[in-house]
Amino acid sequence: MMSRSEPNNQPLVVKILGILALGTMGALTGFGFASIMEVEQGASWADSLALAMAVALLAIAVLSGVTMVLRPSTVPKGCGILQITVFLLAGVMFLTPIYGPTWFNADVVFGGIVVLLIVQSVANLMLWRAADEMLRQVMAETSAIAFWVLQTALFLYAAAERLGLVDTISGWGLTGILMAVYLVASIVAAARRGIN
Repeated sequence: MMSRSEPNNQPLVVKILGILALGTMGALTGFGFASIMEVEQGASWADSLALAMAVALLAIAVLSGVTMVLRPSTVPKGCGILQITVFLLAGVMFLTPIYGPTWFNADVVFGGIVVLLIVQSVANLMLWRAADEMLRQVMAETSAIAFWVLQTALFLYAAAERLGLVDTISGWGLTGILMAVYLVASIVAAARRGIN
């Protein structure tokens, strides 16, 4: 959740409760991820990365909700729920191809993913419209950082693959890498502008 760093005049008890809530969420996230990885010991590295991204995105959504409740004045008006929705949908979209086929056939799972992606895209556009100028700059800078890092890495990887130095990576694996780079880029862009 991106919120501006500004003086916080909340009582000490509220701050302590906020820190405890964040610590608890971090512990639960770590425990949940460790439990999933224990069950998924035979999973490919691409599925393991997708699970890590899903857990991270869902945890960010929950922490964003906590932030919105504890520091509502630091969240740009209209952005909080949209940011949470975008993170939740992204996390679910990473989980769906892995666990969806257990309950539904591949066509139904893929159709569900398409619907989720459309809803998330609309939420992202609404978020852009509701954001203030600083948040828009962070979003644009995140995209630029991610683009340049990924473009450079893709070129080097493609050259190494063409030379037979590395194996081919699936599109699923590349998507996990893309999201990991994007999350790191968003943290860097937000930190540069004093947003936490």
